[in-house]
Parts: sequence; structure tokens; C-alpha cells
Amino acid sequence: DILPPANFFPDYTGLTGDRRLDRRAQNLFARLSQQPASNISKLSSGRAEQIGYYRLLENEKLTEASLIEELVGRIRPLVAGRDVLCIEDSSEINVSKNKNRLRPQSGLGRSDNADNATCFKIHPGLVVDAGSCWPLGFSDVRLFHRPAEQADRFQRNYRNVPIAQKESYKWIQVSNASKVTLEQAARVTFIQDREGDIYEQFACIPDDKHHLLIRSRVTRRLVDGSDLYHSMESLPPAGYYSIEIQSDKRKNKEKRIAQMAICHGKFRIARPVNLAKSGYPDHILLNCIWAQEITPGVSDPINWKLLTTHEVCCYEDAAKMVEWYSYRWYIEQVFRLLKHKGFGIEDAQLESGWALRKLILMQLSALLKILQMNIAYNQAEGGQPIEEVFTKEEVEVLTHLNMKLQGKTPKTQNNNNPGMTKWATWVVGRLGGWKGYDSQGPPGVICLKI
Repeated sequence: DILPPANFFPDYTGLTGDRRLDRRAQNLFARLSQQPASNISKLSSGRAEQIGYYRLLENEKLTEASLIEELVGRIRPLVAGRDVLCIEDSSEINVSKNKNRLRPQSGLGRSDNADNATCFKIHPGLVVDAGSCWPLGFSDVRLFHRPAEQADRFQRNYRNVPIAQKESYKWIQVSNASKVTLEQAARVTFIQDREGDIYEQFACIPDDKHHLLIRSRVTRRLVDGSDLYHSMESLPPAGYYSIEIQSDKRKNKEKRIAQMAICHGKFRIARPVNLAKSGYPDHILLNCIWAQEITPGVSDPINWKLLTTHEVCCYEDAAKMVEWYSYRWYIEQVFRLLKHKGFGIEDAQLESGWALRKLILMQLSALLKILQMNIAYNQAEGGQPIEEVFTKEEVEVLTHLNMKLQGKTPKTQNNNNPGMTKWATWVVGRLGGWKGYDSQGPPGVICLKI
């Protein structure tokens, strides 16, 4: 079934209990969609509107909780009957450039890398369809900050503190909240990077409907006393495949064809010693997958050890888990869009962390269309039907622009299916400075932001 674009746009009616503020919030979202930015003066058509937006973001009637509920509420009917992936990760928003303007005790705390209290954290759950990888929205968002006076992990005896008192509890919180949001889905797989490799999470999140797929952070003790990583190294390869790795100028990596080997096995992971009196099971049964690049001469080869509660009985099952884990890249794209060359949230000149936190929640809705376009251009079939992402009026504008932007030779023309989002991505990418040549690679999210 076609999902109209309205499913991906917020409706702030009744959000604050004040119709005037609701309209102002709706207008601010429209500005964020038209001109992705965090500079309120640039988003405003005049001084009066600028002041109105500042007051809106500082107004206590507009709350983080209401913005999150509106954001996640839209995804509930979209996942009905679907097999979905919920991709989680955390990012630090550091606004130290604006520290002289910021009010103290206003929703900001210590940074990972400094003692200045000018940061907050965001931990969202991005939901995509497991079969198509089409983005559907967000299942939950956690915003938090570290108190400026918080003692270090050694002073707090961090290792022996209950998980609910640790910052890492965010993984379990978002997974549990997402279970509720995604209750109409047929199956949910939570995908997380190494920070999510927590025994307590494996013990309490999975069930017949909900699964975990997490990159291993450290080796673990097995029930028989052996070591997980050493045991995995003895597994025979289940199969081989090749994958094209795109260039990454930021990391000085060139485009290459990676030769990959996959092995997999089932292991009984022993409960950590520090959890002996916790009540958690004495072991958990996990399928472990090792995807290792064997391309000759590569200095930094791909090396993923994945842990999952899914059944992995053959090479095809293991390869599917590796493919799904690769989708974690899209949560990185979300963070990239929020920051420097995207919406520029870390450069926003607001006076409180609370206002910044509300603004970033509105930006999550505004960036979804950019992510839909980016994913569409990387899919041979062209991504979502265009009418799911663009309104009829927007398609008419894109059609006019397409005629103006195309060249005379086949290589400079938009040869994509006009009924799919990839066709629209070509047009928007050209507007953003992309040349349109296949040899140049697909347009990136910053290019599509325009």
C-alpha cells in the first residue's frame, strides 16, 4: 500500500494546548523542511517571526515529551504487519562554541572529551523496513546530559552499579520503549554498535518477536570455560562474497571491491562474574557471525563479529545478518545531517539547552525525506514510490526542474524511473551541486540537503 507523504510530516495540532503556539511550531517545521538550518534568524522571514520562534522554543508548553510522542506516534500504524529493523546509536551534541550565550543549568552537561558543561546526548531508534530498507520514522528518542558535578566511573564503582543506574541503560530504555511503539509490527530486530553489547540487554530484551543484532565489543567467557573469540577463529568459512566499498574522503579511503569471508556458530555465553547475584540467567545462547575482509593489501580491513538472537543455520542466514548490520550506516547519516554541514545544530545561537533539545527533535522529522532520497539512490529498483515521499505539487515542480537540468547526452540525462524516489533524488542532487554522472557516485546527504 502507498503511504502518503503526510505520514512522514508532523501534525502539531493540540501539541501545546495553545493554538497559536501549535501554528507557530507547524510553521517552524515548514521552514526547517524548506531550508535545513539551526540559525533561527535565517529561518525567519522577519524580526517578528524570529522572536516568535525563540519564544516558542523557550516556552514550557512545548515539551520534549510531547514532541517525542508526536514523532513516534506517526510510525505506529506504518509498521503494522511489517518486519522492521530498529537501528540505535548515540551522538554527542556539543555547543561549546556558543558557551558564553548559554544559561547554566539548562539541559546541558559534561562532554566525553572535556569538563565543560555544554553538551547533551541524543539516542534515537531509526526504523526501516527489513526487506526494502525504506525509512519509516523513529520509534523512540532519548535526550540526556551528564551532570557537571558527576563523579568519574572509578569513584562511582561503575562496574558494580546496577544497569538501571548506568548511562548504558539507554540501550535497554530505547529498546523497551520501541517495543511498545512497534507493537503492530510482525517482527522487530534491534541493531546496535559495540556499545550495545551488554549482557543485561541480551537477557531481558529478546523474545519470539523481538531480536538483537549487535556488534561484539569484547570477547566473552563461554559456559565451557573457553573464550568466544578464540572459539570463533576455529570456525570454517561458510561462504565468500564481494562488496563494493564507496570512497570516503573524510577517512581518506578509496573505492574498492572488498573480498569477504563469513563464518558462524552458536555459543553459550556465560554470565559475567559481577552479575552473579543479579538474578540474570547463568548463560545466554547466541548465534555469532564473523564477517572478515580478506582483500590483499588493505590496511584497515572490515572485521565484524556480530551477536544475534536470530537463528543462523546457513551461509544465507549469516549473510542476511551482515547486510542488516550494514544498514547501521543510516543512523550515522542522521547524525551527520544534524551537525556541521547539515542542519548545524551545534552552531545554533540559542540561550538554553532545553531549547536546543526541542529544536533537534523537530529536525529529526525534517531530515527524514533527505534520508529517504539518499537510500533510494543506492537501490537499483529506485527506492520508495515517489508519491510516498513527495506531494503531487512537489512532483510537478521536480518535473519542470528535471527538464531544465538534463543535458543532451544520455550520460547527462535522468534515466531513472519517474515513478520512483530515485528519479527525484537525481533532480535534487543536481540542484545541490552533484554533476549527475554515475562515475561520480551517488549524491550524499549533505548534497541533498541543499
